[in-house]
Amino acid sequence: MITIDALDNFPIVQGKCDLGTEIIKTIRLEKFILHDNDILCIASKIVSKSEGLFIDLDLINPSEEALLIHKKVLRKDPRLIQVMLDQTENQKGNRLQVTNSFIGGWLPNGLFLTSAGVDKLGSNTALVLPKNCDEIARKVSDAIFDKLKVRIVIIITDSDGRIDKKGATQVAVGLYGISGLRKSRYMEKTNVETVCDMLAASAGLLMGQRGKMVPVVKISGLDYDFDRDATIEDTVNQYN
Repeated sequence: MITIDALDNFPIVQGKCDLGTEIIKTIRLEKFILHDNDILCIASKIVSKSEGLFIDLDLINPSEEALLIHKKVLRKDPRLIQVMLDQTENQKGNRLQVTNSFIGGWLPNGLFLTSAGVDKLGSNTALVLPKNCDEIARKVSDAIFDKLKVRIVIIITDSDGRIDKKGATQVAVGLYGISGLRKSRYMEKTNVETVCDMLAASAGLLMGQRGKMVPVVKISGLDYDFDRDATIEDTVNQYN
């Protein structure tokens, strides 16, 4: 049986900190039970905050391209659009998709995310994703093994919208310990599922969206092989 449980009373992450240490502290305080092969899903927002990845929008000067995109999507701050361009590492806008009121972007690792993974905090601050969420996931897993002696999977999740759907879901943006793809054979055909996104979306049932304050969720009972070499890039089609 697969079960999903939230780590309650996790402290609000305001700035740079050792995320693994904060998670371990809360696990101990809440007497939260972890077993080998459990999967811990962590919201990317607290990961980014713990890494200090805040952008002061007052220091951002929008390019001509950012201003042109702003005219197509007036609700988006042109400074925020400039940060999206920066995150895609393409100032011509070739790695952004702009349609009606939607902006999505391809990151250098191949992930395609709403707003290129950029969040706005308040009126003058943006928050961006770490360059290597897999490495952060590994560090958190190693810290938990070192202190609690259980070996678990870490999946870093991000809220993401789709151009054809109202609302948002959760997708994986980093992982450690599990292949992001699940493959099976049926009648000589290979079927491939993005299991890391299935897990992220399952965690989203408890995480909710902004204001819910449930950034860490455990999934237990999934049958899988522990894989130290798997990366999120294994799951994506590279954008040229």
